[in-house]
Amino acid sequence: MNLEQLKQRLDILLTSLVVSTKAADITTLSFMHLSSILKKDTIEQAEMLFTHLPTALTRIEKGEQVEAPHPALLEEVKQSPQAALAIKEIDFVQQQWKKQLPQEEIDFLLIHYTNVLQINKGGN
Repeated sequence: MNLEQLKQRLDILLTSLVVSTKAADITTLSFMHLSSILKKDTIEQAEMLFTHLPTALTRIEKGEQVEAPHPALLEEVKQSPQAALAIKEIDFVQQQWKKQLPQEEIDFLLIHYTNVLQINKGGN
């Protein structure tokens, strides 16, 4: 996925009222930030992350909640060498959002970011 593909995806989500403009804007900034960290214009297998992120932010805006991911999966993800960088990327999202995200959303983002980082930086 590159920036143009992300914008096309976000346009579809915005047009169908699935995500808010604020959520789409923060997602775009987050993609550009991750792209600069990875030093890549195209981020492999990032579609799931960058679909989850704007829908999660929109859910939060609406006051909706999500159940936490399975604890065993979360523990496995936290053992990844990419988890620390994933947490920094989530912190960037929160800085743009200007609010603390609910822990359940942070946990899901940790899973998605760690996966994308592993794929794009190499490793298991």
